[in-house]
Amino acid sequence: MKRYKILDKGWKEILFSLTAFGPNLMMVILGAYFDDAINPVALITSTNPFPYQAISVACLIMPAIFPVIWMIAKGFDGLIDIPLAAFTDNLKTKWGNRRLPIAIGFIPMILSFVLLWVPVAGTGDAVTGAITQNAQIINTIWFSFWGLVFFTAYTMVLISYYGSISQISYDDKQRNTISTTKSIFDTLVYCFAYALIPLLLNVFNLHINQLVFFLVPSMLTIVIPLFLIKEGDKFNEKLLKEGYEIQQYKEPQIKIIRSIGLTFKNKIFVKWLIVNCLSYFGLQLFLSSMNSLIIGGMGLSDVNMAILNTAAFAPVPLMLYFFNKLKNKRGIRIAFQISLACFSVCILSFFFGSTYFLGNHILPNGDTNYTILYAKLAIGIVGGIAGSWSIGSFFLMPLFIPSQIASVEEKLVGRNHSAMFFAVQAFVTSIVGAVSGNLIFGYIRQIFVNKNFTSIAWATNVTDAAAHMNLDPSQVYNFGNLMVPFIVSLFCALGFIACFWMPKHINASSVAKELKLEKELSEHPELLESNNSKFEEENIVLNIILSVLSAFIFVFIWRINLIKTIDKIKNTKTPVLLLILSFIPIANAFVVFIYCKKMFQFSDFNKKSYSKLWPILCLVFGLLLLNPVSLGIIQYTVNKSIRYQTKLSDDKLTLMYE
Repeated sequence: MKRYKILDKGWKEILFSLTAFGPNLMMVILGAYFDDAINPVALITSTNPFPYQAISVACLIMPAIFPVIWMIAKGFDGLIDIPLAAFTDNLKTKWGNRRLPIAIGFIPMILSFVLLWVPVAGTGDAVTGAITQNAQIINTIWFSFWGLVFFTAYTMVLISYYGSISQISYDDKQRNTISTTKSIFDTLVYCFAYALIPLLLNVFNLHINQLVFFLVPSMLTIVIPLFLIKEGDKFNEKLLKEGYEIQQYKEPQIKIIRSIGLTFKNKIFVKWLIVNCLSYFGLQLFLSSMNSLIIGGMGLSDVNMAILNTAAFAPVPLMLYFFNKLKNKRGIRIAFQISLACFSVCILSFFFGSTYFLGNHILPNGDTNYTILYAKLAIGIVGGIAGSWSIGSFFLMPLFIPSQIASVEEKLVGRNHSAMFFAVQAFVTSIVGAVSGNLIFGYIRQIFVNKNFTSIAWATNVTDAAAHMNLDPSQVYNFGNLMVPFIVSLFCALGFIACFWMPKHINASSVAKELKLEKELSEHPELLESNNSKFEEENIVLNIILSVLSAFIFVFIWRINLIKTIDKIKNTKTPVLLLILSFIPIANAFVVFIYCKKMFQFSDFNKKSYSKLWPILCLVFGLLLLNPVSLGIIQYTVNKSIRYQTKLSDDKLTLMYE
């Protein structure tokens, strides 16, 4: 029976990948700014006495107990994942099991997030930072309560969305496309959160809570699956009438204890879980402390911070493209190990660019030592660009691996508990993240030392610490800002070592081998790593997005790949002169025109569906410097040819197994 492809268009894959953009943006802002917003101890310096990243200069909560309470709240966020995953996996309604939890949970998620940024007991004195202890206690209770509500609602809608990926994806290529595209949107989230928000705060003179209220409507992207996911009894009946295959589950419902047990019995997943926990420990510690590392540790301004974060996040879409190429060629394990090794080195740039190592570029008389300032920026930019390779893979891996494992298991064994894989992963990483980003950094950020580490003080700001040690504030350093780079580097190195236990590839063959399901795999030839096509289709919409996000640098990569693919299909070789011309503006339009004409010489698929004007259109768009559109026309034709050849190979593979 034929299979139904829900996301049958490239734009649908892109739109489905956009689902978590708004909620993830709010979650990143929460992780990056909330601690400093309510307790700006590591932000306030002699040169930055009133940071906009804080709601007020006052410590709005009880600093001795809130890190523990917030850690418990985040631990609860991870714990609640498991029952909610079991709920959405086993939910049986005429609308299916994924859309209803999203529809129920998105309003409480938005409402609780808004209230989380409203200190009900007041913000204290905006100049002196004075606030009563009773107000701190009330705010602590208020933030903790709405944090629990938000984490619960956020978990329910996101775990339902993640759980749907294995069901809605047609094959591992589409899962990889969705994972990659979502990673690109996650990159945009981090670019916006870490690079643009500091600038917006200063340009518009807004405090972080005021800006958050403007951004809250972005969370409505979570309703996208309500229109794209196709499931439920009526939809299945329709598919059966039209002759499509319907997945029959041997275990229609899986109790929560059994589901957890099955998840932990999956050896590939457990191996990945260990690697992910080690890398996530360092990553979450870094993300929680990034603002403090740049502003407090390096002594840079919000504008400088935007520059460094742009250097770190802007190259990520391109790096993801190359990561996928390396993953497909050398294996997912090696590709991720390179990411961990790279990040463990580049994170140290925050120490070597710190005021502790290079000194303060702001002189006592208020002048700027530009030599020191430029040295800090150079170190930070180089480290950021090097780290961008790792950042993309950190976004991609936690989405692709669980959905890939769950999808193969669903097909071979006939049970669907895909949300539980994400829930267990989220539970473990939330505890790890709470310990690293909230508990550890929450306390070490309140420790201050002198240059030689001979004096130490526990304080809520650098001024109090300096007074306690009888030193000038410029001679006092935040211990947390100094130690974070080394802790992150250590845990990335441990993750690199743990990767050796993972299989080289995460595919149907490796999953079946670990689960001892080789016999079942032979009954599903469509899951096999097939060599039925020498080439892979490219998502045209995604490539256009990559071209725009990379300031059209990706256009050159795309053009060369197209030329190579067409040459392989036609068994020809491009002259060196044409390759050189392909990099020259205007002249490259004629190269594109030549290769567009080549595509119409194929006789192995129906050319009637193509307009003879397409080569001319390619030339016109190229001359107008609209190269992504021009390349998209050729890519569409190339994809059509690849799809035709793949269909022939699939038919042969099916006959072989029949």
